[in-house]
Amino acid sequence: MMMIDNPTMCPGTGHRICNDCMKACIYQKQEPVNIPQIETRILTDVLELPWGFEIYSLLTRWNPLNVKRPLPPAPSDGPRTVLVVGMGPAGYTLAHYLLNEGIRRCRHRRPQDRAAADGADGVAPMASAPRLIRSTWVSELYEPLDERIMAGFGGVAEYGITVRWDKNFLKLIYLSLDRRAHFRVYGGVRFGGTLTLDDAWRLGFDHVALATGAGRPTIIDMKNNLIRGVRKACDFLMALQLTGAAKRSSIANLQVRLPAVVIGGGLTAIDTATELLAYYPLQVEKILERYEALRREFGDERIWSMYDAEEHEILDEFLAHAEACRRERARAAEAREEPDFTPLVRSWGGVTIVYRKRLSDSPAYRLNHEEVDKALEEGIVFVENMSPVECVPDTHGAVKEVTFERQKKDEKGKWRGSGEIVPFPARSVLVAAGTSPNIIYEKEMAGHVPARREEQVLPELRAEVERKARAGADSN
Repeated sequence: MMMIDNPTMCPGTGHRICNDCMKACIYQKQEPVNIPQIETRILTDVLELPWGFEIYSLLTRWNPLNVKRPLPPAPSDGPRTVLVVGMGPAGYTLAHYLLNEGIRRCRHRRPQDRAAADGADGVAPMASAPRLIRSTWVSELYEPLDERIMAGFGGVAEYGITVRWDKNFLKLIYLSLDRRAHFRVYGGVRFGGTLTLDDAWRLGFDHVALATGAGRPTIIDMKNNLIRGVRKACDFLMALQLTGAAKRSSIANLQVRLPAVVIGGGLTAIDTATELLAYYPLQVEKILERYEALRREFGDERIWSMYDAEEHEILDEFLAHAEACRRERARAAEAREEPDFTPLVRSWGGVTIVYRKRLSDSPAYRLNHEEVDKALEEGIVFVENMSPVECVPDTHGAVKEVTFERQKKDEKGKWRGSGEIVPFPARSVLVAAGTSPNIIYEKEMAGHVPARREEQVLPELRAEVERKARAGADSN
């Protein structure tokens, strides 16, 4: 029943992601029915069966409970080739529905990292029949999340939803689409650069679907927005995941310092704070391991001679923190328990989320209160009623603190500045103030999209509607 209306997004919207149905549940005076958790549990129970993935894959195309149409129709007679720009939830879901509607061919941006692994883990090249997966998905398709190869999906699928969801589910979506005969994926293509709209028409596409997401971050009114140490939250999450910086084996480096302040009150702010909290011990440990390797090769004097005064300060700080993390790992190993870095991170300044309104007014709390609960359990601090004013630089031009103005409600119930300025020490500032739709193509080629295609599309649509109307009249 889940797979009738939610085939590709069933693995994409799991426990603690999409819980609007919980908010609408009539049992609000007790714990509401956790429908997303039910869906995820049913999906994982099926995947743990022999041939479990094949059962899921089959139900994306055939469903006996779908009385109106248990099977997808045959591909349409005329050429119907659709170019889908983007590989986020909107892009891959649209591709699935188009294929199930009988579209002859659907082309996508190819997941680049996964492309090199075709055939290695159940991902079959398009030219050959797919290898059926008999064993459970955990034994054949599952990867440890800290070593998982990025599949090249876009938007929240690959880097946005970082703590609430097992990204191994992306492999189910990729495999179910990649096995479709009329589906192709191409990577390294920027729409508006490598490929323009006119190029799409020349290549024979009948329609172009823009599924490029809401990737344009909101710029807040704060002085010194662009000094060192200040980043947009979506940029931080993308760099952390797609560069491989979060992997111990990766040479990619993404430098963050503590204390850290995250500005915003949405789920992206929660994601950013929890990811930063988890990444910092890994970052300093990687730096210590590399430093020790270089010291054995070149000696301390040569290493330190390459750094200026600011870099000396940062490296000293990171090495001291890494030694503390190493001692905690040794203690945990001796006690046969998981290391607990939270007290250490908090003693170094910790991670603080600062929001301009109350916690109960924040989008994160209204959309998914469980995420806020988990973040607070992990040691993240949430500060209410503060609006950012300025990022204050140190002598080296990097952020050292952020000043906020305390907000209060006026007699009309609106939040206003009180005039009280409160400083927060911060060596890293992540701004999670929301995003807006990505309409960069229209901005680069203003007026190009509607004007150039309107004359071609409208006569075709009108002729097709008239043809179908005549055919319907004849059959009646």
